[in-house]
Amino acid sequence: MGLTAGMLLKDIRISHAFIGSCTNGRIEDLRAVAKVLEGRKIASHVRGIIVPGSTMVRRQAEEEGLAKIFIAAGF
Repeated sequence: MGLTAGMLLKDIRISHAFIGSCTNGRIEDLRAVAKVLEGRKIASHVRGIIVPGSTMVRRQAEEEGLAKIFIAAGF
């Protein structure tokens, strides 16, 4: 990524945002992400990917309306 000591994170342009997987895709994790993303949109040049930890978590996220928040945010 080309990071150097003392580099400010605000100066880094990202191209991908990945949230989830089997270890960080719990419903609690997705709820926390939804709180941050609600009412916001990722930049048009960023590819956003969210991966629930299981089919059950995906279903629960859909039932709770979290998936709609993610879609509205550009994921």
